[in-house]
This record gives sequence, structure tokens and C-alpha cells, in this order.
Amino acid sequence: MTIESPNLVPVPAHDVDRTIRALADPHRRALLDSLRNSDGQPVRDLEGVLPHLGRHAVLKHLRVLEGAGLVATRKIGRSRFVHLNPAAIVDLARRWIDDYSAFAGLALTRLRDHVESVGEIMATTRTLTATVVIEATPDRVWEAMTDPEQTRRWFFGGLVRSGWTVGDPIEWVDSEGTSLIAGEITEIEPGVRLVHTFSATWSPETAADPVSTYRWELEAMGPAMTRVTVTHSDVPVGTPTEQQVDGGTSLVLSALKTYTETGRTMPGMG
Repeated sequence: MTIESPNLVPVPAHDVDRTIRALADPHRRALLDSLRNSDGQPVRDLEGVLPHLGRHAVLKHLRVLEGAGLVATRKIGRSRFVHLNPAAIVDLARRWIDDYSAFAGLALTRLRDHVESVGEIMATTRTLTATVVIEATPDRVWEAMTDPEQTRRWFFGGLVRSGWTVGDPIEWVDSEGTSLIAGEITEIEPGVRLVHTFSATWSPETAADPVSTYRWELEAMGPAMTRVTVTHSDVPVGTPTEQQVDGGTSLVLSALKTYTETGRTMPGMG
């Protein structure tokens, strides 16, 4: 079995017209709605969302969504799976609202969704995927990811601690040493890949949830451009962890991009 990295066409932050055009079509919005309900679907399942169009028309719509940066695809064996990529939506929103408003709005929508979904817990897991293109080399991005004095500037104020080899623990702690996220490194290739287990230790409720997996992938796209893809898999649906990390991946990548490119900390992230 072979697994390919997400095959995305990078979308510059200022080029939102392509995103808007992609979202204008109701068929493409139906595909995104289906992925929102069940992310990481194989292409053959998405064909069933629009059975009246046929396979080739659905594939064409998926190519438009991928070209606009709204979905990411990953090949596993002979099947290709499609994941939502919310980073493009975040870039679109930031055209009209500032970072603080975006952060506050995300918190309010999470509260609304939590209140509306009480009692609707499903015994399953989700995979959350987001990607962003950063104007920096992979080595520079890796430094920002692994230097504790830099992670506190973009990862919710968390200082990362690890020995940075397979089997080593990895943990983000706040300025007082309280654990925020804890796990164990399962794969590491500096400047290319970091995979670790993920336990949300920032509260007793989330710490009691099953462990999930967090995967960082860095891909050079020229002399000073890096595509960063984060895949958070095995997230238990209906748990405090799922409710609190939903949407957080794109926020984390936006904060990493802002800090790495400008040295600035997004409100609420430092």
C-alpha cells in the first residue's frame, strides 16, 4: 500500500477570486457539505452525492475545488481520498475581518454548534486536514515548529519540549509549566515530517478522551516557499476534544504562517 502526500495547488492569500468562483456553484457546495459531515471520503463515495451528474462531472468539480485550495486529496493504494482544507476559507474571511474578529467568531460558532449538538454523540472518529503555503524555507518553518521560544508566539502560547527522536515524548506547556498537549513522536524527518500522538491535556475533560494522531508535512515549493499540511486523524467525534479542536488546525496554520512570515503573533495565539 502506498500513501501520497496531499496533491494541492497553492492558492496565494490575495487570490480569493478563485475561491469565490469555486464556492458559487451549488454542486461544489454540496460536495463540501458532504465532506463537512464526513471528512476524508473516497472519490467513489462523493460521486453518490451528485448521482445525476455522473462520474466525470463530479471529478471536474473536485478538480475545481482542489485548484481553489478548498480540498486536499491523498492517495492510499488505488483509492483517492478527499479532505476539506479550511485554510482557503480562513484566507477568504480575513479579506474582510481582522484576526481578532476571526478568532472571536470561531469561538462563538463553536459554542453554537456545541449547544445544538448536545446529545448527538456518534461512536466514530474524524480526520481534520488543513494546508497553507508559507513564504519561507522548510528549514525556517521547522525551526518555528520546534523552537520553544518561537512556538509560544503562534501555538496558543505553548512552549514545545521534546528530544526530537522517534519514541521521545513531546509536550506543549504554558508559561507556568502546565501541560497543554502531550504525546509521543512516532515519525520524524527534520524539515520534512513530524508525526506524534495527541492528547489534549489542557483540561481534565479532554485529557480523558482517546489519543489521536497529529501529522505535520513540509514540502519545498521553490527557493523560499513551503507547503505545510497538517492531518489530525482519529479524532473521537462527540467528545470534548473534538468540539474544542474542530477548526483549530486551520487557525494554527494561519498563526504559523503569520509568525514565520512577519514575526507577528495573531491575537489569542500567543
